[in-house]
Amino acid sequence: MSTQPIHIQAGFTEGEKPAFFVRFSPADAVPRAHVIYLPPFTEEMNRCRAIAAGQARRFARQGMSCTLLDFHGTGESPGETTDATLPIWYNNISEIYDSLVNEAHVPVHLWGCRLGALIAANYLTNRAITCDALLMWQPIAAGKPYATQVYRQRLAALIERGGAAETTTTIRERLANDEVVEIGGYSLGGPLMLAIDELDMASISRAPAKRVFWLEHSSDGDLLPNPRSAKAISHLSNLGAETKHIAFTGAPIWQLHERATCDSLLEQTEALPL
Repeated sequence: MSTQPIHIQAGFTEGEKPAFFVRFSPADAVPRAHVIYLPPFTEEMNRCRAIAAGQARRFARQGMSCTLLDFHGTGESPGETTDATLPIWYNNISEIYDSLVNEAHVPVHLWGCRLGALIAANYLTNRAITCDALLMWQPIAAGKPYATQVYRQRLAALIERGGAAETTTTIRERLANDEVVEIGGYSLGGPLMLAIDELDMASISRAPAKRVFWLEHSSDGDLLPNPRSAKAISHLSNLGAETKHIAFTGAPIWQLHERATCDSLLEQTEALPL
C-alpha cells in the first residue's frame, strides 16, 4: 500500500435537507476517480464506520477521492430518522455526485454497503445517469425481507420484556398509519420504511452502472452467491451491466457489536479495477 499523503475534508451538503460527509483524497495529486460511499442503516451503519473509513483511506492512497456520506437524519447529519425519506436521500447523493462531476472530468463510482448498495442501484436506475462502476459490499438484494428482519428485532425485544404481542404485519400497518415505531433505539417512520419495502435489485428497469462488483460474505468457503443474490446478479447482467460476484471471508462486520475488521474484504476491494 502506498504511503501517499491524504487530505481529509468534512462538511455538509448545501440542500434544504443537508447531509454530513467526509472526503478523503490524495493530498498532492488530482484524483483519477471519485468514489461516493452510501452506508448501511441503523446500527449496521455504526458497525461498519471504521472499516469504511479505512477503505476510504485506501482509495485515497490509490489515487482516488472517496466521500463518506451520512444520509440526512442519520449519523452526524442534521434531522431525525423520522424525517428521512428516499427522495431526500437521493437528493443527498445528487448533491455530492453533481459537485464531483463538475469538479473534474474523471469517473465517479458509487460504493454501497448493505442497504446503501440497494439504494445506490435504485438511485442510479431512477436518475438514468451513467456510472462507470457500482461497488457493493454485502448488498441487500430486496428491501422487504430486509425490513422484516429489522422489525423482528423489535418483536424479540418485546418478547424479552414481556410486552404486548406484535407481528411484522401489525408493525407495517402502524407505519402505514403514520405512527413512529421504535426499534433498537431508532425511531422509524412510515414514509422511509414502506419505501424500502418496494426496493428490489431484481426488478430495476435499467443497468445501474457499466460494471457492478458484488462482494458477498462466505462463511463456509462457498464461492457461489446465495439464491436471492444470484437472481439479482442475473437480472443486472441481463440489463447489460458487467456484473461480477466476488466472495470474501472473515468477520461479518455489519453483525458484530465489537469493533473488528475484515482483511479479505479489504484485499478483494483493493484488487478491483477501479
